[in-house]
Amino acid sequence: MLLIASAADKRWLPSSVTRHPLIYIFSLGVYATSWSFYGSISFAHDNGFLFLATYLGLTIAFILTPVLITPILRLVREYQLTSLADLFAFRFRSQTVGILVTLFTLASILPFISLQIQTVIESTRILTGEFPSDEIAIGFCTLIILFTALFGTRHISPQEKHEGLIVTIAFQSLIKLIALLMVAGFSVFGIFGGVANLENWLAGHPEVIAEMTKPGQNGPWVSIIILGFAAAFLLPRQFHMMVVENTNPQHIYTARWLFPLYISAMCVFMIPIAWAGTQALASSSVNADVYSLMLPMIKGQDGLVILAYVGGISAAMGMVAVSTIAISTMITNDIIMPFILHVKAVDVSQNRDL
Repeated sequence: MLLIASAADKRWLPSSVTRHPLIYIFSLGVYATSWSFYGSISFAHDNGFLFLATYLGLTIAFILTPVLITPILRLVREYQLTSLADLFAFRFRSQTVGILVTLFTLASILPFISLQIQTVIESTRILTGEFPSDEIAIGFCTLIILFTALFGTRHISPQEKHEGLIVTIAFQSLIKLIALLMVAGFSVFGIFGGVANLENWLAGHPEVIAEMTKPGQNGPWVSIIILGFAAAFLLPRQFHMMVVENTNPQHIYTARWLFPLYISAMCVFMIPIAWAGTQALASSSVNADVYSLMLPMIKGQDGLVILAYVGGISAAMGMVAVSTIAISTMITNDIIMPFILHVKAVDVSQNRDL
């Protein structure tokens, strides 16, 4: 991760690569956290096709790019806004709004960051067969701090693009997609023995399809779709990568159709993994969250286990790194700097009175 970021920042990689539309599109894959990598499989296992609602909301948001995302991107570039809090403060002409958005974001994002760290610990426990020590979490956090300091916050101007960050997140998103593809392929051919056998298994277990469709019939589709729609551009990490780090406004029109395809591919891969877990791990007490690790593990596919583990780590790392950068920018711009300026203004006023 550090090597890739360093290569991009030092211009060892040509700009035709670092600023290619595909790099931008894959960088948007920071949307898929460890919850998407592990938890969505569990959600699909327990709630059937209802798990698609979140990603459907995101797809709708990107379809509306010309009237939704493009105006936001234009506004941010024209007025040199650097965060979601800046956007709301500018829109409502209120510093208080920026502070409230920052505090609300901070309060909501800290538990999610802790969840990513917990996922790293849990996946490491499954990989090693024993509960890891606190050093694992400390090492993970230290790596994030180092990466963020070197490639996310060291530029003087927040308007400068962090090419090392963008390329690294794009690479991690590609790893997530490949890992899920490989596990899904193994689920079909390694667990079921091929597509034909999977079809026969589904035909012999009609309750599986019924369980996949039943929760969605009366499920909260509308509310989940709305949440997914809002998350497409209101999540701090998503806003940062999609808007703040955008180097070419035209790339968003490519992302309009290609990024939903990326997300759709991940969703498709999750379904056979959930089915394979139902078939191979039904008699065990294994949580569906870790099907992508346990399925290759029970068949002795160590290389695939490592790939799945790296995919989960990449999902967690990308989320924590970009979210940390986004929230630190918001705190600096909307809380710390206004406070410092206010204190200096008070000092100047008092000196004049003297």
